[in-house]
Amino acid sequence: MENFYLMDLINAVNGSFVIGNPHLPIREISIDTRTVKEGSLFFAIKGKSLDGHDFIRDAIEKNVSAIVYSKEDMNFENMFPTIPSLVKVQDTSVALEKLATAYRKRFNLLHCAAITGSNGKTTTKEMLSSIFRQKGKTLTNQGNFNNRIGVPLTLFNLTSDTEYAAIEIGTSEFGEIKALTDIVIPHCGIITNIGNSHLEFFKTPEKVLQEKMTLIDGIADDGFIALNNDNPFLKNLIPQVSKKVITFGLYNGADVYAKNIKLWLDKPLFDMYIDGNKETIELPIKGKFNIFNALGAAAVAYGLGFSFKEIKEGLAKCTPPKMRMQSYSLSNGAIIINDAYNANPTSMHESIKSLAQSYPSREILLVLGDMLELGEKSPDYHAELGQYINSLPNIKTVYLFGDLVNYLKNELTDKSSKYFISKTILCEELINDITENTLVFIKGSRGMKLDEVYNEIIAADKIKKGMK
Repeated sequence: MENFYLMDLINAVNGSFVIGNPHLPIREISIDTRTVKEGSLFFAIKGKSLDGHDFIRDAIEKNVSAIVYSKEDMNFENMFPTIPSLVKVQDTSVALEKLATAYRKRFNLLHCAAITGSNGKTTTKEMLSSIFRQKGKTLTNQGNFNNRIGVPLTLFNLTSDTEYAAIEIGTSEFGEIKALTDIVIPHCGIITNIGNSHLEFFKTPEKVLQEKMTLIDGIADDGFIALNNDNPFLKNLIPQVSKKVITFGLYNGADVYAKNIKLWLDKPLFDMYIDGNKETIELPIKGKFNIFNALGAAAVAYGLGFSFKEIKEGLAKCTPPKMRMQSYSLSNGAIIINDAYNANPTSMHESIKSLAQSYPSREILLVLGDMLELGEKSPDYHAELGQYINSLPNIKTVYLFGDLVNYLKNELTDKSSKYFISKTILCEELINDITENTLVFIKGSRGMKLDEVYNEIIAADKIKKGMK
């Protein structure tokens, strides 16, 4: 953060100055007293389970320079003698968003892209930011900082030498995409796809589309939106879009498309076509669905004037996000893939299908957990996944953990399945079943924490190596 002072904050958030130095320079903003640094400004955010106001004393003890709060009955007299500068606002979460918007507006030369969609947001963001880095300093969200807290905190890292930004924006309720778009102020964007995600709130994919479409309205008038031409919801949307559209997909009806796809190699290989030109692309991350992500990232880079060489080099240098098709080779030759960051019906079907195509000669052991936030149709979606797995020839055994996966298990009439209430026991049985020709694939919603299975198997394999 640069060139920002407490009085700038007060004006931006319409806050009330209580005490301190209005000319205090603000160098860093934090909402977490566990990681707050001396001299930072602390926002006391009230969350679903924790209230930052309860940790103000901790913030003061760590010598923060200022505090933004909203609670009426705060007694700062009990915290003397080291009271920092204080600013009172009506709502600290809203104030954080207003401050981020004001700070973002200072960087009017920034090339900023916003990324949203039902699946592939994070990987597309990482691919796009890797391409951006071929030309200049780039800002992007870390981890799951894609909400109304994470996005503002990300934007506070903008500096005058930042040339590009690839910002992922997510949603779990109506209006969130619009709110985040208003903060990010993107020149361009990507909607990766529309599928069955967050249905606990949105109910139908059509309503998911309605929410995601608000990104388009927030794109600059002279900007553009990249849309997945192979997704029926987005393909039907294209004629209604008044902004410039760049399409991407697996067929040559799109502006950016792929042909000659080879999935059975260690790294997916395909020919990418842009504006009549072709380059052979090798991705550092497995899965046919990641080719879509690469095409989406390339579409935005192309729209911003990047050369095909820069796009190819950026994709090749991309580092796959953790828990997204994260691969490890075991000492006996087996392969284990961790895709346990999140899951919904669309991503489950696509990833399992892609693996079956990519490894036709291997016996696949699936480790699956519940798909969460799917609403009242959740049992049906789990059952449909079980029916789909029945149709794949090289799935040997399905290991299940959770409650909702029982609906999946009931449909596995043609496959061996094992149900567990303990991850420890699951790991023990799985390790005994792994052979040199095995591919283990782990996927479930983040709340199931199936990455623990991945880590346990690798730890056991390393111990085994040490014993040899």
